[in-house]
Amino acid sequence: MSLLAVENLETSYTSHGRRLKAVDGVSFTVAKGETVGLVGESGCGKSSLGKTVLRLVPSSGGAIRLGDTDIAPLDGRALIPFRRRMQMIFQDPFASLNPRQTVRTLLDTPLKVHGITDAVERESRINTIMDKVGLPRTALARYPHEFSGGQRQRIGIARALILAPELIVCDEPVSALDVSIQAQILNLLVDLKRDLGLSYLFISHDMSVVRYFTDRVLVMYLGRIVESGSYDTLWSNPLHPYTKALIAAVPSYDIDKKRTAVALKGELPSAAQIPSGCRFRLRCPIAQDTCAAQEPALRTLPNGQQVACHFA
Repeated sequence: MSLLAVENLETSYTSHGRRLKAVDGVSFTVAKGETVGLVGESGCGKSSLGKTVLRLVPSSGGAIRLGDTDIAPLDGRALIPFRRRMQMIFQDPFASLNPRQTVRTLLDTPLKVHGITDAVERESRINTIMDKVGLPRTALARYPHEFSGGQRQRIGIARALILAPELIVCDEPVSALDVSIQAQILNLLVDLKRDLGLSYLFISHDMSVVRYFTDRVLVMYLGRIVESGSYDTLWSNPLHPYTKALIAAVPSYDIDKKRTAVALKGELPSAAQIPSGCRFRLRCPIAQDTCAAQEPALRTLPNGQQVACHFA
């Protein structure tokens, strides 16, 4: 059984009197111990999907099954037991930390909120998690502004792990960091996954980061999944024109004949003006009349790869 199973999930927002669908009928699973990457351009709905899965924003349709429980209709106190099982690492390690709280308070507060009243147990958990993320215990008395960006992200990771969750949603956790620090944080996440048996939903716009980190990849465009499969499969044999464009944009020092440039027209359309038929067709180099008339379904191929394209 999957740890997480998302079924036909929808997330809508209202802007200037119009209803915008940021996530539109998305389905996927995350198995125990698996890292699933979610990639796409800024504005495609990746962060909205991650926040909806964690119930930080409400869904407008579909199911979010954590284990055998659909948490989509739950609210308030009914959600509390599930909050402990899933946590988030945010993109900006400074904006996501309260500047008026010490590291100790940042880590101690979730434990108190979730009913861990024994002070000795809380102190033990805090010290253990500081060791695991590679921060000295002397840092507990300091404030977020006293740390570098990489150290602040380690604090954010410690806060996400302090309740011993099973699932971590990583919302572009290294995009705000220097390249050298990115590698350190990614290595830390890999080690934590191995040591703690974690599952990750790893959100990124950078295919090179996803290539390093994930077992399976979902490619998202304008609220929908357009291709999915193991990373090795997608890297060696991308089928959707959008996936090909994302892979072709990854810098490489090697000559790789399979990675040919794919020209994309224009910018990502607004969720308020989704094109008819295939929502990628206005930028697609192989679009035909069929693409305007009918939206392609996400179909599963014999090798398990999924693609939503009439001509893949």
